[in-house]
Amino acid sequence: MKTFLLTLFLFLLQISFAQDYSKVDSIVKNYPKDFKSIESFADKIDSDFNTDLGKTRAAYYWISNNIIYDYKSANSVRIRGYHYSDDSELEKIQLEYAENVLKEKKAVCEGYAQLLKYVLDKIEIKCEVIDGYAKTDIREIGKVKNEENHAWNAVYLDEKWQLIDATWSTGNEENRQDHFEFNDAYFLIKPEYLVWSHFPDDKKWQLLEKPISSLAFFYSPIIHPGFYNSGLELSKMKGTVKSNRTIQISFDSVDTDRVYYYQFTNSSLNLEPITFIKKGDKQIAEIPYNYKNGKELIIYVDYDACLSFKII
Repeated sequence: MKTFLLTLFLFLLQISFAQDYSKVDSIVKNYPKDFKSIESFADKIDSDFNTDLGKTRAAYYWISNNIIYDYKSANSVRIRGYHYSDDSELEKIQLEYAENVLKEKKAVCEGYAQLLKYVLDKIEIKCEVIDGYAKTDIREIGKVKNEENHAWNAVYLDEKWQLIDATWSTGNEENRQDHFEFNDAYFLIKPEYLVWSHFPDDKKWQLLEKPISSLAFFYSPIIHPGFYNSGLELSKMKGTVKSNRTIQISFDSVDTDRVYYYQFTNSSLNLEPITFIKKGDKQIAEIPYNYKNGKELIIYVDYDACLSFKII
């Protein structure tokens, strides 16, 4: 009977973690701000949580709320810049790099990804570092690039690979580096969402049955975290709009209970509500435009940025 009750408890605990991460987060909030080693960090997590999901969330949550993004090193610190003779030497470099991130509590994207990987490795959860390109600036739309500029993770949970970006979850800003504006939109994010902002070098890490092309990625809009629960679905993932007197953007769906706004980045106007016109099964956003407004348009939902477009 006791064995049955213990099994039932662990089963219910696993379900609760899957449905409400706040229980994991509340425990991790009381963790030390510093750990002496990856082993001690991993041991703490391993002793506190019983499921791979709970352990993964704990490692991710602590890293995203304690490691500051190193803007000064953003363009210079990448492991691929080091010379190594074989895979074992590379792994040694990566582990030392991850240990240093834990010690200094400062990193660029690869540091976040390597630290998460090695912590989960110690707990025997499969985790890979994914290299690729992340698009964040409206001016990048339509400019195809070959060099990598970002790193994130794939974690094997529930018999499938899932995606995490601990770096983008911190909410650090260059002028507020010690401030954490935690956003877990990038924890186990759907592959069909992440692919429009994160394009991996190896297309298998898109985790899609039909991977998108690099052209589709670089010509898509800028995707902000607010998009993922905005209720918006674009008819076409096209990041440019024509500079007519009225800009029209076609959506497959909108949430009629939400309020959507627009703003031009060169305009002094406050956020203005969007008018949607229903045409067949589409919802058309109609936005008045003047060339003085500039060449960049941002769509908001409830004041959270969702999508950015380049005006041509």
